[in-house]
Amino acid sequence: MTQTESTKRRPGRRSVAESLDTRERLLAIAVRLFAQHGYAGTSIRDLGAALGVSSSSVLHHGGTKRKLYALVLSRISDSLSGVAGDIKSHDGADMMCEFAERLMAWSDRNPEFLQIVQREMMEVPSRLGEAHQWPLAGFVQEALELSKRATASLSEDKVDAEMTLMLIIGAVTNFHVSLPTFMRLRGVTDAVDMKRRFIETLDNLIRATLGLHSH
Repeated sequence: MTQTESTKRRPGRRSVAESLDTRERLLAIAVRLFAQHGYAGTSIRDLGAALGVSSSSVLHHGGTKRKLYALVLSRISDSLSGVAGDIKSHDGADMMCEFAERLMAWSDRNPEFLQIVQREMMEVPSRLGEAHQWPLAGFVQEALELSKRATASLSEDKVDAEMTLMLIIGAVTNFHVSLPTFMRLRGVTDAVDMKRRFIETLDNLIRATLGLHSH
């Protein structure tokens, strides 16, 4: 390869790198705006303005809003992949307590992802009929299989696996929603202690419920 040929190729390589960087920055901004305003409340123009590029540039780097949102959901799904997996305890209460603790830790690490999941749970029914696959379905199914294993030895009319899962997911997500308001109303400033008390209480409730109906 001649020096002239090498020189000619360098701009192309930089262009690819710059394009990937722009796409990553676009995804980061999309996560923030979708978390703040939801899918319906975020436009391609909003994304472009936040990134400092034109709407056509957003479409070039991320595709349509729906495709960009799907990429965000896929990223969230990937981050959730280890929450319900590889829980090997043979005790049902231990299984669900570990799941609750992992979900709590994930929520702390990914507050914007959590906001999107919360919004998605409310908004998704209107879009499910149009989607070939819901990106978060894998996580829900994996968590449901865990809940079924955890409650397999219990009477179904006493402990419902699906409802158990919904209660735990709902408790963790709603804790984060209500925490700032509750802290202000109660004059509490230590969020870390509140989170510790919450997960301890949730663990105790899970153990009491599953243990109560195991006999």
